[in-house]
Amino acid sequence: MISDKENSVDPTVQTIVEMFPEDFLRNTARETGVVERERKIDVVILFWVTTLGFGVRFLSTIRGLKRKYEEKAKTTLSISSFYDRFTPEMVDFLRKCVLHAIEFQAQQTGRVLDDKLKR
Repeated sequence: MISDKENSVDPTVQTIVEMFPEDFLRNTARETGVVERERKIDVVILFWVTTLGFGVRFLSTIRGLKRKYEEKAKTTLSISSFYDRFTPEMVDFLRKCVLHAIEFQAQQTGRVLDDKLKR
């Protein structure tokens, strides 16, 4: 039997997932031209790998992101088909996601700081 602790989701992760539902990501990708038709690249997986996988001590190269994408999507891609996704349209898509996150947080008026953050 799986304990509640093992089955629970980190509240931060839960908030981020609520902030970026799959429908929002797919619709925004279509609006910005990142996705014209669903093919081998899943924009939802690409979004999460790009946003959560890039940074200090994380996947700091396109090849690293590609490997993580392939692991999560359970597929293989040529480096060029993955690399070609990083376009001005992708920048516009990510910009709209950031604006959406800011608007989402602005609507969350009832948030209380954790005791650790109050110190």
